[in-house]
Amino acid sequence: MQKLIALFLALLIGSAGLLISPLAHASSGKQDLQLLQKELVNWLDQALLNSPGTASYTISKLDPRLQLDVCAAIEVSLPQGYRLIGKTMLRAKCMQGASWSVNTPVQITMLVQYLVAARPVGANQTLAESDLMFQRGDLGTLPGSVLMDATQAIGRTLNTAIAAGQPIRKEHLRAAMVIQQNQRVRIVYREDGLEIRNEGIALNNAAEGAAVRVRVGGNMVLTGTAQAGGVVEVSP
Repeated sequence: MQKLIALFLALLIGSAGLLISPLAHASSGKQDLQLLQKELVNWLDQALLNSPGTASYTISKLDPRLQLDVCAAIEVSLPQGYRLIGKTMLRAKCMQGASWSVNTPVQITMLVQYLVAARPVGANQTLAESDLMFQRGDLGTLPGSVLMDATQAIGRTLNTAIAAGQPIRKEHLRAAMVIQQNQRVRIVYREDGLEIRNEGIALNNAAEGAAVRVRVGGNMVLTGTAQAGGVVEVSP
């Protein structure tokens, strides 16, 4: 779920927007603001279809005093730095036929189920299912790293003590150890299409992506990167 959220927000932040057809008053040659407002709403509805929670929003009305020249192609998007959550902004920009852009404030509420501590949990404690419970809240008011999938927390060790009811965040958890000290590991060395494999004994515990020292043979010690499955990758 966390990856889904991260992917959802990343796609929306980097979105190039959506081009829509020109909206104009036939008699005045000016943009029809009511239809433009409807297009903003339609874009927002479409963008929120795959959101990770139950979304609702309030979108500000365009100022009726706006006098916008007719546009042949309009792009609706999020301005740079804005996310599709909480207090945010939509931008309608003319891409052909005129030169204008309009920003419209939006307030988005996204209700999700997120993990909190079911009771006080001490530092260095390994989390069990009984230590966790779900709570419902607005994702826009929660820390960005809050967890919504219990499998991401169960079996992991806490870096710090957590009070009952406190949200469980990614940074609260130590990375899972994939290599244990004295474990027999497989060493993989790759360079220019050449791959060499060997075995050795790990000299320290290591989480995935962390450095691990490995004794090979009698006295040779290599340093590589710990990977899942007891694999150590050694760089050239």
